[in-house]
Amino acid sequence: MRNFKKFSLSVAAGLAASAGIALAADKPANPNMLIWVDDAKKVFDSKGAVFVSGDSDKMFKQGHIPGSAHAFAHDLHLLNDIKKCNGLPMCKERAEKFIGSLGIDNNTKVIAYDDGRGPNASGVWYFLWLYGIDGLNGQNRMMDGGFKTWEKKGYPVETGEGSKPAPKTFKANINWDILATKEEVLKAVEDIKKNGKKSKYFILDARRFNEYVGKAQLEALAEPGKHEKVKRGGHIPGAVFFEWKKVAGNANGKPGKHLFKKVKKLKKVFYKKLKKKGFDPETDTLITYCHVGTGRGSFIFAAAKYIGIKNAKVYIGSWDEWGNDPSLPIAK
Repeated sequence: MRNFKKFSLSVAAGLAASAGIALAADKPANPNMLIWVDDAKKVFDSKGAVFVSGDSDKMFKQGHIPGSAHAFAHDLHLLNDIKKCNGLPMCKERAEKFIGSLGIDNNTKVIAYDDGRGPNASGVWYFLWLYGIDGLNGQNRMMDGGFKTWEKKGYPVETGEGSKPAPKTFKANINWDILATKEEVLKAVEDIKKNGKKSKYFILDARRFNEYVGKAQLEALAEPGKHEKVKRGGHIPGAVFFEWKKVAGNANGKPGKHLFKKVKKLKKVFYKKLKKKGFDPETDTLITYCHVGTGRGSFIFAAAKYIGIKNAKVYIGSWDEWGNDPSLPIAK
């Protein structure tokens, strides 16, 4: 009888341990990256953060959270600054002025949001983290559920230009660990070419397939007010096609849905499917890119950080820089 009791207790302990492992597998490694809409509303009511919309000018004017700052994610990338300032989307001084103009100083808490799809919110979140507002500790978060969910719940909405936060003084402390420069990407390309699946680099292209194969070429800002179309189409040699929608929980921007797929599904994508293509999430450096970096590329980066992948970076120059530099190799 004693042996049976011991056996029963060991089985129960084993089941409890298994349940604990399963529960841990379903939890994000960095939950403070996100804040659900209802919790964001409480922060809004207490005036505890600056809300920043990453959507386009048109979408912002159609409706936004009252008092929001506005920073269209696509336009946070300035090609001329990237060339001058070691791959940064804006040179340090310009970024400091811009972030300060959003009503943000070094101690400000921020909630970045978009319509609910995620790329534009991630672009703002990443941009702010790059210049020193931490994206993992809760100071700088993305609003899970997005503006569409906020609106459907009947929370306050403002249209037009709206009221903006008062400007503040911001001093940048650049987080180089999350930025891949053109030079590092070129090094990764050469390493992948030489070592194949054994390379310690893994590059993901977050764009649409017609961009990846060079059939679509987009515009981006060279400098404020000056849009230019990229000169060449294609993708970075060795980059794996991995459209941002593969990690999105709400690619169509519907109310009530989460930004990312469930943690279990994200882990399956990064730890199983991509592992078959040569990615080792424990040791490899993951580099993501899109057309401008602050959008689809930053969204995949965010999904990777959400589940705890440490060595992840965004190539902010992205295809806008790579496709405009005739000295760099391309593939189609």
